[in-house]
Amino acid sequence: METKTNSEGSFFAGPLYDDIGYTVEASKAGYHLKQTGPYTFSCQKLGQILVRIYGEQDAELLPSVLLSLSGEEGYRNNSISGSGGTFSFGNLFPGSFYLRPLLKEYKFTPSAVAIDLNSGESREVEFRATRVAYSAMGSVTLLTGQPKEGVFVEARSESRGYYEEATTDSFGRFRLRGLVPGSIYSVRVVAKDDHRFAAVERASPEYVSIDVGQDDISGIDFVVFERPESTILSGHVEGDDLDMLQPQLSVEIRSAADPSRIESVLPVPLSYYFEVQNLPKGKHLVQLRSGLPSHTHRFESEIVEVDLDKQPQIHVGPLKYKTEERHHKQELTPAPVFPLIVGVSVIALVISMPRLKDLYQSAVGMTTLGSAAAPIKKEPRKTIMRKRA
Repeated sequence: METKTNSEGSFFAGPLYDDIGYTVEASKAGYHLKQTGPYTFSCQKLGQILVRIYGEQDAELLPSVLLSLSGEEGYRNNSISGSGGTFSFGNLFPGSFYLRPLLKEYKFTPSAVAIDLNSGESREVEFRATRVAYSAMGSVTLLTGQPKEGVFVEARSESRGYYEEATTDSFGRFRLRGLVPGSIYSVRVVAKDDHRFAAVERASPEYVSIDVGQDDISGIDFVVFERPESTILSGHVEGDDLDMLQPQLSVEIRSAADPSRIESVLPVPLSYYFEVQNLPKGKHLVQLRSGLPSHTHRFESEIVEVDLDKQPQIHVGPLKYKTEERHHKQELTPAPVFPLIVGVSVIALVISMPRLKDLYQSAVGMTTLGSAAAPIKKEPRKTIMRKRA
């Protein structure tokens, strides 16, 4: 049930059911009401700040301006003015406030205003906006003419270090704000590795050079080519004796992040041209492998790194290799001297065994004969002569 107070601030409500509990609340636009009893309230009128923004010419229509109002106890309110340059901050408690207008390409006089607001007071603040920078506008479409939303566009002044950026809307339109007069900018479409932006492979033209004066620039249009979702890696092989080696060659694709993980292996076709589709996006290593025995042939292949995130469809090549037949040479190593001497001595001993045997027997026979022919000589006993004393 709703009711209104009379001129004395009293209210009446009813009839009410006696078996139901009721809660009484009070509200009034522009006022702060605080309950002081079951059916009584205190009331405080709130203040407001009315903002008016004018251009260099009073009749000039300004775009929407961001108005930043901050106050005591952490109060903060950021609001956008209407197209006529007016806005009202209402329901403000008494206190001190700080108001600042913000709009790219414009300078405001004054730049900010401090306001002391009393209870129920209404204050009016005016700002004068002066244009100090300008915009470059254009569109981005596909080759079919369809507008492309979410494309990242940048303007960069290399000589003066200025940089601005924008993103296309649902109609493919963009507006680069804050370009400084007297500066030359290069405007280009930029491919971003971010899901928030459209996947673009390249754009035509590559860039547009503009010289900013005292007015906005329009008609900067780009045609973009979308980055395909599926990946295609193609290439071709070149090398010596390729016609003979072709049956033994294969293309190996590994993950650059984990080289031990092989993503794909395929034999080199007769055309020497290969193609692999639907590889995972990321960096990969591509090289050739040979089926020739490693002990008879030495094979080396160059390794090419590709990034399918930046270029989902890429051609590598020529993929080259080097092969060389191994020639095994038997090297003679000098034999150890001591075993050789021992071996020769043993052989000589074996060969001379019969002769040594004959010499031995001859020597033994001569000794026996000599012993039989020679008589044993006995020494005669000598007589000892004794002289008598």
